[in-house]
Amino acid sequence: MKYWKECISEALEDAGIKATDEQIETVTSWVEGAHDNYSMAHGYDCIPNPLAQENDRLKRALENEQNMVHCKECNGKGRIYESYGTRSSDSPCDKCHGEGRHSR
Repeated sequence: MKYWKECISEALEDAGIKATDEQIETVTSWVEGAHDNYSMAHGYDCIPNPLAQENDRLKRALENEQNMVHCKECNGKGRIYESYGTRSSDSPCDKCHGEGRHSR
């Protein structure tokens, strides 16, 4: 409160306004309260922080990546190749959906 009181006192003096200590205290408490509630009054508390959102998204992506394991069905290739004599089959792996890795 000392900071705001000094700020108000100096501002009033510069403006040539005489005020009692009680009046300065009243103005100081209003200015301090307004400063404390500035972000709430202008909606900044409701606006999502883009940096925090990006960090959360990247953290989830990293956790998902760390939970991935090598696909044994396709040996990490993402595709299943099979030969039947003169015929062959080439299809995406059902286990990893063509990624070569899947979650545990």
